Amino acid sequence: MTCNYCGQDKDGLPFRCNYCGEFFCYEHWLPENHSCPRVGGAKQPGHADIRRYSSNSSERKSLPYIRSSRSRFRLRYAGIFSKQEEKHILIASLVVVFAGLLTNFVTTSSQGPLVPPTALFFVISVPAYLLSFLGHEIAHKFLARRNGLWAEFRTNLYGLMLTAVSSVFLVKFLAPGQVNIQGNGSKEVLGGIYLVGPGFNIAIGTLLFAMSRFAGDFFGIILLQISWFNAWMALINLIPFGSLDGTRVFDWDKTRWAIALAGSIALVVVSFYYL
Repeated sequence: MTCNYCGQDKDGLPFRCNYCGEFFCYEHWLPENHSCPRVGGAKQPGHADIRRYSSNSSERKSLPYIRSSRSRFRLRYAGIFSKQEEKHILIASLVVVFAGLLTNFVTTSSQGPLVPPTALFFVISVPAYLLSFLGHEIAHKFLARRNGLWAEFRTNLYGLMLTAVSSVFLVKFLAPGQVNIQGNGSKEVLGGIYLVGPGFNIAIGTLLFAMSRFAGDFFGIILLQISWFNAWMALINLIPFGSLDGTRVFDWDKTRWAIALAGSIALVVVSFYYL
């Protein structure tokens, strides 16, 4: 594939500009390195042009990124996920949601399901587990792209297999893949990117736990299950091993890593206690 800026023909060119949508080599993929026309300044790779949302449909399609804090502007971002990335996300999502649903059946296996597996149970649980996983990965991807880095989710064969096999147990390995990040990001930037995923799960888990205290038995148990699931996902990913998020966070700031790890452990314990 040929770089749209320097014209060099290179194989396996994966770098696509978030704003203009063209493909570039490693040296020119950042917006400021190819004088991207959609960016509002060479020193601001994360800042796109702000334009009034036109009623002209052809013009709307040509704008890859429109952003504003006012209601008269609309957000439209085309091409957030590549087709290959969508397939990986779909596979990982199915496995993670399946693992989450089994929490209802393996938490107290001697007594049967915590709540009856009715249609209402699935209507609530499936979107919640899906949000837990997608929120984690999209948080990584969003922050990476805000800092001008290339980021795409890919499943990991061993992680996918471990997640699938451990689904039938209470102790689950919830890391079927990871967001691969490329670019010249500082240690601080990369550490924050890898921390935001577990941080999302801790925040959602804490909110659901608080809501469970005011819900009835049926909804309260479901909320506790999802809270525990988010806390466990954060805890697993914060382990400083291999390609897990905890490795980068630990290398960046051990204090922040310890705080996040302690928060996830506390939420795991308290959620499981009330289950």
